[in-house]
Parts: sequence; C-alpha cells; structure tokens
Amino acid sequence: MSRRELLSVGGSSVSPPLVARRLFATAKSPFVKTRGRLFAKYVALFVAVVCIALVTNGLFEIWFFYQEHKASLVRIQHEQAEAASGKIGQFVQEIGAQLGWTTQLPWIDNTLEQRQIDSIRLLRQVPAITELAQIDPSGIERLRVSRLATNVVDSHIDVSKDPKFVEAMAHKTYYGPVYFRSESEPYMTLALAGDRRDAGVSVAEVNLKFIWDVVSQIKVGEHGHAYVVDGMGRLIAHPDINLVLRGINVSNLSQVQAARAAIAGTSAEPLQVAQNLQGQEVLTAYAEIPPLGWLVFVELPQAEAYARLYATIERTGLVLLAALGLAVVAGISVKTGDELEGLANQFNEMAGRLQDSYADLEKKVETRTRELAQSVSELRALGEVSQAVNSTLDLQNVLTTIVAKAVQLSGADSGAIYVFDDRKQEFLLRATHGMDQAMISEVLKQRLRLDNTFVPIAIRQGEPIHIPDIRQEPPNPINAIILRAGYRAQLAAPLTRPGGEIVGLLVVRRRDPGHFPKGTVDLIKTFAEQSVLAIQNARLFSEIDEKSHQLEAESKHKSQFLANMSHELRTPLNAIIGYTDLILDNIYGEAPDRMRQVIERVQTNGRHLLGLINDVLDLTKIEAGQLTLSLADYSLKEIVDGVMTALEPLAIEKHLAFKSELSADLPVGHGDERRISQVLLNLIGNAIKFTDKGGVSIEASAANGSFTVAVRDSGPGVSQSDQARIFGEFQQADNSSTRRKGGTGLGLSIAKQIVEMHNGRIWVESASGKGSTFFFTLPVRVDRREGPS
Repeated sequence: MSRRELLSVGGSSVSPPLVARRLFATAKSPFVKTRGRLFAKYVALFVAVVCIALVTNGLFEIWFFYQEHKASLVRIQHEQAEAASGKIGQFVQEIGAQLGWTTQLPWIDNTLEQRQIDSIRLLRQVPAITELAQIDPSGIERLRVSRLATNVVDSHIDVSKDPKFVEAMAHKTYYGPVYFRSESEPYMTLALAGDRRDAGVSVAEVNLKFIWDVVSQIKVGEHGHAYVVDGMGRLIAHPDINLVLRGINVSNLSQVQAARAAIAGTSAEPLQVAQNLQGQEVLTAYAEIPPLGWLVFVELPQAEAYARLYATIERTGLVLLAALGLAVVAGISVKTGDELEGLANQFNEMAGRLQDSYADLEKKVETRTRELAQSVSELRALGEVSQAVNSTLDLQNVLTTIVAKAVQLSGADSGAIYVFDDRKQEFLLRATHGMDQAMISEVLKQRLRLDNTFVPIAIRQGEPIHIPDIRQEPPNPINAIILRAGYRAQLAAPLTRPGGEIVGLLVVRRRDPGHFPKGTVDLIKTFAEQSVLAIQNARLFSEIDEKSHQLEAESKHKSQFLANMSHELRTPLNAIIGYTDLILDNIYGEAPDRMRQVIERVQTNGRHLLGLINDVLDLTKIEAGQLTLSLADYSLKEIVDGVMTALEPLAIEKHLAFKSELSADLPVGHGDERRISQVLLNLIGNAIKFTDKGGVSIEASAANGSFTVAVRDSGPGVSQSDQARIFGEFQQADNSSTRRKGGTGLGLSIAKQIVEMHNGRIWVESASGKGSTFFFTLPVRVDRREGPS
C-alpha cells in the first residue's frame, strides 16, 4: 500500500501519528499481554506482603495483650481478696482483744458483780457480740449476758467437757464452727482464756453479718462477686444469702481444692480459671484468713473478663479486612507515589489509634493497681495498729505506733497524739513522730486547753479540722512554735468516745500548705478511732488492776478477821464442850434428868458450832493458799469403814439402811488421809441428814490409776439448776427440806477444794424426788500440792 492510500484510509484531515496510535490500539500485540500479567503479579505480591505483616503483627499483639490483660485481672482480684481477708481478720482480732479484757479479774465471788457490769459494757461497745458467757477455771458457767435473752447469774452449768472450754484452756483461743441462728444470720463462737490459771474462759457468740457486708461491697465488674468458705468447705458468706442459708458445701470446686493444696504446700500455684457454682467459666483468685482457716474467693465470669479483649480482636479483624481492601484497591489503582504515601499515612493513623487505645488501657490498669496497692498498704498499717492495741498494755508504745503510721500513710511530715486530762482540763502530749526534741520541749511548755483556736470546732463537729495555712490563722504561742519548725498545714482529729466525751487529739502536720485529700481525712479518722480504743483499754485495765488490788486486800482482811474470830471462839467453846462432858460423866456428881437433857442440848449445839468454826478456818486457809496436804500411804477401805462406824448411829436413829460396796482389789493410795475422811464425812453426813426413809450406800472402785467413790441416798434429790451452785461457798439447794434441815453451806465447798487439791473432781447426779448420787475421783497416788487449783 502506498503512502497515498494510507492517508486516504484515515481521511485527509488525520495526521500520521494519530493513525499510528489507532493501529496500535486495535492490535493485540504480545507486549501488551505480558505487561498486564506482570502488573497482576505485582498487585498480588503487594497484597500478600501487607496482609502477612498485618496478620502477624495483629496476632502477636492480641496474644501479648491477652496474657497481660489476664494477669492484670487476676492480680486485681487477688488484691481485692487480700483486702477483704484483712478486714475480716481485723474484725475477729478486735473482738478477741475486747473479749480479752473480761479475763483479767481473778475468779472470786466478790468480782461477779463487777464482771456483770464489764460484760454489759462490752456488749454496748461491740455490737457484733450478741451473747457473752463467763466460765470459771473449773468449767462452771457463772455469768451469761445476752441481747436476745434474759441475763443469767450463777447458772452453774458444767461446760468443763465442752470444746469451747477445753480448747480455750489448752490453746488460749478457740474459734467455733459457723452456725445460723433462727436460719437467718451466721454466728461463730469465740472463746478466750485468760493469762492467769484462775482467770477462766470468756465465750462470745459473734454475729458474722459484718463479713457478709464486706463480701457484698466487693464489686468485680458487673457480674463478678466474692464469697467466703470456712475450713470445712461450707459457704458462709455470699452476695446471694439464700446460697449460704442452704448450707452449700463448695469443697468439690476445683478452685477451692487447688487453694487448699497451695496452702498445704502440695501444689505450686492455685487455679486462675475454673467453674463456679453455676457451671460458668470464671477467673478466680483467693486469700486466706489466717486466724480462722477460712478462704476469701473473688471471681469474674470469663466472658465478661475478656469482653474488652474480644472487642479488641474484632476491631483488629475489621482493621485487617479494611487494610486488605485498601491494599487490593491500592494495588489495582496505583498510578503514582502519592497514592502509596496516602495509604501508608492511613495505616500509620490506624496503628497510632490502636497504640493510644492500648496505652490508655494500660494506664487505667496501672492506676487501678496503684489504688488497690495503696488500699492494701492502709489495711496492713491498720492491722499493725490493731495488733499493737491488742498485744500490749503499754499505752505509750501503742500511741507511738499509731501516730507513726498516721504520718506515714497521710503523706505528712510529723504528728502528735494528745490525751485529755479531766482533772486539769487540758491536753497532754503523749506521743510524737517526726518532731525534733527542741520542738517537743517548746510544745510541752505550752498548755493546750479546750478553748484553743481549733479544738472547740473539732469537738463540736466530731470531724477532723483542716488548717490549710497556719500563717492565715490568728497568732498564738503554739502556732508560732509550729511555724518556726517549718510546718504550714495541719489536720486535727478529735478523739471522742460514744456520747461525745473527749479523750484526746490526733494531729498531723505538713510543710507544704494546702488541704489534705479526702482519703487522708478518712484515714486519720480511722486512726483516731484506734487511738480512742487504746486509751480506753489502758484506762479500763488500770481500773481493773486497781479494783483487783482492792478486792485482794479486802479478801485478805476478811480472811484474817475470820481466822482471828475463829481462834478466839474455839478456845471458850472447847472449854464449854469439855465442861459439859465432865458434867455428863458425873464428875461433879449425878445431875438430875432435866439438867442432863439441857446439858446434852448444849453439848450438841456446841459441837455443831465447833464444826462450823472448823469449816470457816479451813475455808480461810484455802482462800489464803495456806491449806497443805499431809501426804502418806492410806487404805481407802479403812477410811470408808472408819467414817461408817462414826456415822452409823445417825443412820440407825433414822431407821435408814446403811451399807458399803467396795471393790476387793482396791490398791494402797497416797494422799492426805485426814482430808479424804473429811470429804466422806461431809458427803455421807449430808446424805443421812437429808434422807428420811430408804437408805444410804457407799461404793468405791479403782480403774486407770484413779479411785472413784459414790455416795447414794434416797432423799429429796437436787434440782438441775442447783447441782452446780451447791458446791459454792455458803450455798445450799433451794427447797423446803434444806431450809428445814439447816446447815451453813460450807461443807460441799470445802470438799470440792480438797478433792481438787488431790487433782480430782467432784460432781452430783440427781433429779428432784429421786435421790442423789455424789461422785468424786482421786488419783491413786497424788504428788505434793499446796492450795486449791
């Protein structure tokens, strides 16, 4: 084709270059196909590289975020469990400390009224104690004070074999199992023995509703909760009280078993993921309450715990899909470097948002962790203060501990505690922290009275008073001393008892001016309450100690008076009895019958009075710890035979059957033969005196290294309410027969003391109208002892 023909095809108006482009456009050349396939490969490679990078990075981020998120949640739950454990442990320790004051007095009858007053006062001060019983060293309940029932004095119920008495005497403290009163509120028995052997045991029934309140206040997300398990695996506190009332045992839960194993040292670490009572998967953490062996568990449903994580994964997946779409679009429509740069900027912006979100979450977790750590530190400090209050009677040491912890946790620079002197009507500096000696000396020279600038306001409001800048306050000598020492801000909390009685002041000072945070104010109020408790305990102990000395002196005076009077009465009384013997023996000639009858009555009454004086002398010696045992070998059979020979005429006179049943293999005993005879004379004499028909029998046997003696009668019997009381001094069974027969009420008390000096025990089994059986046991061989146990 010629050039002319070519030009004619496109028309005369078309230029040669345009014709060339049209030809190339209509052609399917191999070069164009090759370029299209290469472009698609570049697009696919670009998309693959971007996707792999994004997916790998996302998976790593999700995995690390999952682990850190889980660890943070478990740590927070564990700290919440520790905080709850600390509160519950402190609650029980404070009750134990208050209960300890009731074991300070020795057990003598003169102190019973004071014990009742102290018990009523304790119930007013400690609302958690519903009932308080006081048991003497022999295991006899002497006093019971209750909010729900009538107070009982001298019930004489024998609890010597009850675990609350036995365990408390052996280990000082006994924590009973949890039980429910009226199927509504949980209770626990707390028994505490005194440091002295004659202090006895105080038993308190404690309402555990406080523990339920602590557990209910723990908030873990929206559906999380806390609960408490006792040593037997029973649920004793749960936000759903119905679960507790049903007495559910949760010891089969894997988290409970793992916690017990971790405490016992048979497992490395407890479970972090387990199933709850409803079968849900939960994150779980626990803390132990050491004094009780209980466990506090805090649990959060796994779905709620990982909700934010799942949302993050979802967002990350959407971002990956969006990035993939952008990569595809970018790969298809890339024409210039500017579009690639824009896509990179979008990726950078998305990555920045994800990083900011993650950093914000970390910041929130860190802040919450720091707050919980501060709360745990405060609880530990309060626990140390409570321990100081409970473990020592040294008021100076306790107050110094309190002010030191108050200064440390409030962020102050120094502090002081003042105690109010009622007589002087002023505050006396008792404890300081962070103050130099020069400042202390200057403060001691000043008198802080009730009319000081901030004191009346603090007392009237009953709340801590801020002084943000002491320079702005009216000048006075004490403020001048504080300013010279470099302090600008002050927080003063009044120490007041219920009813508004002022006890003292707790003051903390800071070198920087400004208000104290609300959390600090609440903390100082708590320390102020601990200070009041310490001061009150010290005063109560001082009063108890003073009254104990007074009672001891009065008891000595009484014993001395009785001893002197008994000696003064015995001499003329022995002379009277001697002269009546001479007259009845006709030494002064034969006396008329009417005179002999009168002389015999004089002799009988004289001997009765002499027996009473001897009982009083024995009782005086026992109280003074001067009655000793003359230990020697003896035959129990000979003692019984001798006593029966002496008392047989009395039984014959009343036409009573009188017999003994002794084991043939009674061993030789070692003890005080005369005192054992005295016990038998008293028991058998009482049996004959109070029995009008029937008979009296004596039984004796030996087993396991001890003698057991029983005196049975067919008399009127002893009621259940009188069975423990009749062993007290000057006590008798309250019935018409006793009043008609007479008596002093000393014989059984002395018999009980003599038996206990032999390391034995005496008791009675009886019912009204069915006779009585008095038992006592004695070791076959007795070591030397002086005074009653």
